[in-house]
Amino acid sequence: MAFITQNAGLLGLGLAALLALTVAAWYFRRRHQATRHERHVTEVIDSLGVPSLHNVVLPDGIDGLAFIDYLLLMPKGIVVLSLEHREGLLFGGSSVDRWTQVINGKTLKFDNPLYTHPHHRQAVKWNTKDIATCGCVVFSNAGQFQKGIPNGCCMIDDLPAKIAPLLGSTSEIPKPLREAWTHLQDLSAASQAELGQQRH
Repeated sequence: MAFITQNAGLLGLGLAALLALTVAAWYFRRRHQATRHERHVTEVIDSLGVPSLHNVVLPDGIDGLAFIDYLLLMPKGIVVLSLEHREGLLFGGSSVDRWTQVINGKTLKFDNPLYTHPHHRQAVKWNTKDIATCGCVVFSNAGQFQKGIPNGCCMIDDLPAKIAPLLGSTSEIPKPLREAWTHLQDLSAASQAELGQQRH
């Protein structure tokens, strides 16, 4: 009886260890995939050959902060990008409050990212005296829309073509835009430093 009990205990430990290894492998595989998609986003944005800022924090003009994924400096204005990493099959619409994400048959819901994007653009305009801005919500290649991508969104691989018209016939950045860009850099650095102090 003791032998059976001992072996049952060893079997239980073995199963627990196997389960732990399986979960760990799943986690690291998912993390690797996420990192790969994030790296691809960075590569595409770097390939545009324009100045960019990542993880920008700006006062929003209404006693709050706007957390912006990317800003791009173009000859015709500043492009505001809101980045989404969503795996699986995606479904959504510009006027739909909650979008759907299907991963391995499991359905998840997430808030319409188009609702927060105008807040990011408005923060840029408020801090730059109404410098021309435009932008969109950009999805990484982690997922794909099954019924067409909603207006105001694009996949990361379509971003270069989408913003190409903003390059114009020259790559020269007008002085007011350069000054606005420097101001945004300084504001973001100051806002992040203030956030860091508050955490301590």
